[in-house]
Amino acid sequence: MSGSYRAQPVSRPEIRRFVKEIKSFLNLENEARFPIVRFLELGLPLYFSDFELEVADARQMFVDHGETFPDKHFIRIREDVYLRAAAGEPRDRMTIAHEIGHLFLHAGNAVSLCRLAPDEKLKAYEDPEWQANAFGGEMLAPSYLIKGLSVEEVMRRCNVSESAAINQLKHL
Repeated sequence: MSGSYRAQPVSRPEIRRFVKEIKSFLNLENEARFPIVRFLELGLPLYFSDFELEVADARQMFVDHGETFPDKHFIRIREDVYLRAAAGEPRDRMTIAHEIGHLFLHAGNAVSLCRLAPDEKLKAYEDPEWQANAFGGEMLAPSYLIKGLSVEEVMRRCNVSESAAINQLKHL
């Protein structure tokens, strides 16, 4: 069996509180359509003075849409993904929110390479990809702003994809 990545456990309620703190710090906690690209460019340097962003050529990144090096405070986004996110494309906005989640949640020794026992399954709240997805979903479609909305209303108000809206509403 090949190795997996295991992160320090973080629950969905903890991720929600953390994202709300970030948004409150920025005075954007009531903003349904979160300016994710602006946050990537201007907000992250408020948290990490050494933050670096690279918008890379698609040929350099191949199939990867983004990658994050949390300990270096560095995010690389594929150029076409960045441009579509800047134009408001929901899936690409989520890609950036996901990478920002890795930056905030997985610095230091928060993630380790591990080998699971043959019958062992990684718990969702220990999976760094699940954590980054939960962070991205909460950043773009905050649970406290979407209660009582339909999938279509969440998509329209928050500028997220249908799958992101469904996932956020499913976990209210």
